[in-house]
Amino acid sequence: MTGLRVELRRSTALWAGLLVLVSGTGMLLLITSGSTWWAGNSTSAVLLLRLPLAYVWALVVGLAVFQGMRDSRAGVTELFAATSRPGWVRLGTLATAVAGTVAVAGALLCAGLVAKVALGGGFVSIGFVPLMVTVVLALASSVLLGLAVGRLLPHPLTAPVALVATFMLATTAGRALEVREPGDEISRLALLTPVLDPPSSDLVTTSTSVDLGQVVWFTGLGVTAFLLLVARTHLGRLTALVPAGLAVALALAIMPVKYSDVLVTDSIAGKLVCDDEVCVSQVHAAGLPTVAAAGRKALAKLAVLPGAPTEVREDTSAMAHLTVPQRDQRIVYLPSQGRPRVLTMTEDQVRLEMLAGAGVPTCSPPNTFDTYGAVVRYVTAGYFNGELAELPSDSLMWSSSRMRAEIDEAWQRFRGQSPDEQLDRVTRVRQMLLTCQDSERVLDVLKAGR
Repeated sequence: MTGLRVELRRSTALWAGLLVLVSGTGMLLLITSGSTWWAGNSTSAVLLLRLPLAYVWALVVGLAVFQGMRDSRAGVTELFAATSRPGWVRLGTLATAVAGTVAVAGALLCAGLVAKVALGGGFVSIGFVPLMVTVVLALASSVLLGLAVGRLLPHPLTAPVALVATFMLATTAGRALEVREPGDEISRLALLTPVLDPPSSDLVTTSTSVDLGQVVWFTGLGVTAFLLLVARTHLGRLTALVPAGLAVALALAIMPVKYSDVLVTDSIAGKLVCDDEVCVSQVHAAGLPTVAAAGRKALAKLAVLPGAPTEVREDTSAMAHLTVPQRDQRIVYLPSQGRPRVLTMTEDQVRLEMLAGAGVPTCSPPNTFDTYGAVVRYVTAGYFNGELAELPSDSLMWSSSRMRAEIDEAWQRFRGQSPDEQLDRVTRVRQMLLTCQDSERVLDVLKAGR
């Protein structure tokens, strides 16, 4: 313990831990300013840490490499090699001090996020634990690798090169994980880094295969890094590579190939909580009374339709940020992961959102805008509501004079038909939306154009 206390004072251990806390907190404040979705679920909060980890990771590796060159810079390498005390004991103490402090700092950063969620009244579950373990292992093993590289390559340029190389590796891995479709294949090598840009959702987490593969990889990397740090011979250094080699082979065999298997629905936070026929996720249970009241009123309005829906469900799919919302003839799905978030609206606004599209969500992929589809949503919501009203999910249509004119024109043509004809056309539109047919053609049906 005495040696450990000495290393904590004389090495960069405490500075490295402080660097993790300060830089991690600073980056989190920067990327979360103006957004609150992550504060609703402890798992989402810790998952969000993967985004600034690219910067923190690089800084920690650079500092560890600098620390690993200490003996060389002080000119005492041969002196320590000649002492009777085994080198692995002294280097192990240094590694424990630096890697341990960084690991504790990483754990404190995760714990701070969980505490913030808890104090803010958010949902806390054990789902964040695998994510926290991965972050801690990634930081600790990277520190050990940095110490080993610094000791083996004691050159003034080693530390800055290692820092830049780590940052470039992180950004390259992040780009390799960018996809457009859930079924797109991703590079499993990119999953060997702790970096990930999570979607703006409090309902997703990384899959078990990703967590397990990363734990295996970072554990093997840490063992190899420590053996490289204490090895004195070329044979010993070659032997030290075996754990990392075995770990990467096993990790790659475990890692998923498709992006849809990287992110999955949080099984705890996404569990449905129901009030009769209306259900929302457990993480959004506080909004159930409002949604239930709005849902019953919406289902009563929709009951005039043939094959009318009988249930309301929150869409908790993990790929909701990439695909069109789920649709089912029996169920009205609430796309809670969109913007604005349906479950934060008033009862009347939620009811209007359910009525729009005759109980069927938009067919537009996320981050796209379909004028025809938006007009259809406004007119169908107006039919059940008795009059046109603003839809928060399509507020741009309502506030734009040109687009508002399109809504009014479609509404007048629709209202010019007989009540039986209106019901028939809304019924046809609902069936077309269930199969996501061309939105312009759907609008023509509403306006009696076809």
